[in-house]
Amino acid sequence: MASSVPETMRAARLVAYNKPYEFQTVPVPSINDHEILIKIAAAGFCHTDYQVYQGVYKSPTPLTGCHEPVGTVAAVGKSAARNFKIGQRVGMLLFKHACGKCDGCRVWKDSAGKPDIRMCEAKQMAGLSHDGGFAEYAVADAEQAAVLPESVSFEQAAPLMCAGSTVWGAIAGAATKSGEPVAVVGIGGLGRLGQLCVQFLKALGHPVVAIDNRPEGRELATNLPEKLRADYVVDINDENAVADVKKWAGLGLRGTLVAVGLPSPELDGLLQFDAFQLVFSELTIKGSLVANKELLVEMLALVAEHGVQSFITTVAFNDMPKLPEMYMNPHLKGRLVMKV
Repeated sequence: MASSVPETMRAARLVAYNKPYEFQTVPVPSINDHEILIKIAAAGFCHTDYQVYQGVYKSPTPLTGCHEPVGTVAAVGKSAARNFKIGQRVGMLLFKHACGKCDGCRVWKDSAGKPDIRMCEAKQMAGLSHDGGFAEYAVADAEQAAVLPESVSFEQAAPLMCAGSTVWGAIAGAATKSGEPVAVVGIGGLGRLGQLCVQFLKALGHPVVAIDNRPEGRELATNLPEKLRADYVVDINDENAVADVKKWAGLGLRGTLVAVGLPSPELDGLLQFDAFQLVFSELTIKGSLVANKELLVEMLALVAEHGVQSFITTVAFNDMPKLPEMYMNPHLKGRLVMKV
C-alpha cells in the first residue's frame, strides 16, 4: 500500500569521515511487510550523529545519518497496515529488527511477548549501521514507530525520538512514585537531555532538583514554564552541593541512581562509587538505554498534555553540510533539527 512515491530522492550522505555531507540522488528505499516508508518532515542531529561523522563507530560509508526522523507515512507494508495508514504523522525509534534468536531476544520480552529489541545482540541502528533520516524518505520498523499527537509539531517531535525517549526510559526505570523528589545531574550538556528530564518529572508530579556545573545549564533548568521548571538548582562545584541536595530532597537512603550519560574518555568509561554507602544505605544503581515503543507512546501523550518543549535550532535541508560545524559551536542554543 503506497501513496505517490517517486523512484529517487535527495539524501545528505556521509561519504568520508570528518568531511561535509554530500547531497546525492539515490533510490527511494523499498519496504518489507513489517515496515513503513516515512516522507521526512524533520530530523534531529544527535551527538551520536557527530560521532558517526568522526568515524568513532567505523560505520559504513556512504551513509545517510540520523536516528531522529519524523514525517508522514508514504507507504505501508502488508503486516504494518494493521497499525498504520498513509498520511499519518509518525516518528520512529532508533533500532530495528530484533533477530529473535540471541540470548537477549530469548530472555527479554515486551508486554506483548515479543523480543525487546533494545536487548537484541544483533539490533541495527538507523544512521549508524544503516541509512537514516537525513533524506527525503526513510524506512521504519513498524514495531518501532508511533503516531504523533496533532498538537506536537514535527520540529518538536524529532528530538523526542532519541533525546526524549532516552530520559523517559530512565524515568520509567527508576520506578519512582509521584511526589518523590528526584535529582537530575546535567541539564545543559550534550543534547539537552537534562532539560527534557526536568520537564517530564515535573509533569509527573515530582519535586526536582537540577544539578549542573555550568551557568548555562543551571539557567536552562529555570528558563521553563513555571509548572515545568526545577524547584531547586545546585552548582555541583559548590562545596555544600551534596549537603544541599540531601537536605532539600531527602535523598541518600534507599535511593536509585539511573545512569544515562557516559563518562568522558579521560575516565576510560569508568565511574567510582562508595561500596559502604551502597550497602548501608541500600542504594540501587541501574543503567538505562532508551524507551521502547510502549513508553514512547506514553511520553508523546504527556508531551501533548503538558506542553513539554525542546530548545531547538532549525536548519534547512540544503544547509545539512553545515551541521557538524554548527553542533560544535559553543554558543549553539538547543538541539539541531533539520527541516525537509
